[in-house]
Amino acid sequence: MNRTIIFVSVCLCLVGCSSGTNGGGEEDAALPTQMPDDFDFVYQYGFEERHELNTFDDLYTKDLIDNGEVSTVLVINDQDKEDIYDKMRESNILETPDELTREAVDGTQCSSNPYTTHMLDMKANGDEHSVEWTTNNCLTDELMDLIEFTNYLHEEVIMSHEAYRALPEAEGTYE
Repeated sequence: MNRTIIFVSVCLCLVGCSSGTNGGGEEDAALPTQMPDDFDFVYQYGFEERHELNTFDDLYTKDLIDNGEVSTVLVINDQDKEDIYDKMRESNILETPDELTREAVDGTQCSSNPYTTHMLDMKANGDEHSVEWTTNNCLTDELMDLIEFTNYLHEEVIMSHEAYRALPEAEGTYE
């Protein structure tokens, strides 16, 4: 009898701890159709996530490789924020598997070199969500959606700002 009670208790605990989470232990709720007023995020990417866009503090940090890092004020306007939010919804970012697959359909291992790592921490509708991924995985639909989102965010939003364009160029390479 005691074994049954312990077994059922452990199962309930495991189910309760694992359902509705996305890596960060926070309960997932689909992003609402309309962008909530409290929507903000920190997006880190690149080698060791050294580039960072922080909309909470209106800051962008650029990795200059051999010359350290530099930060600048970079304010994302409301329209761009809404567009970013819509892109997050379109890419189903909260549905990102904790681990994207590294095995191809034919059983071979996938890898990419160089590859980038990404971390997104966001607040929306009072909930906090964390998503992490790397491009060193098979090109699944999920990864392609994330790559499309990150290319949009970097190339069309970040790089379009004068504050970003005024930053010095990076010097050196990572090996």
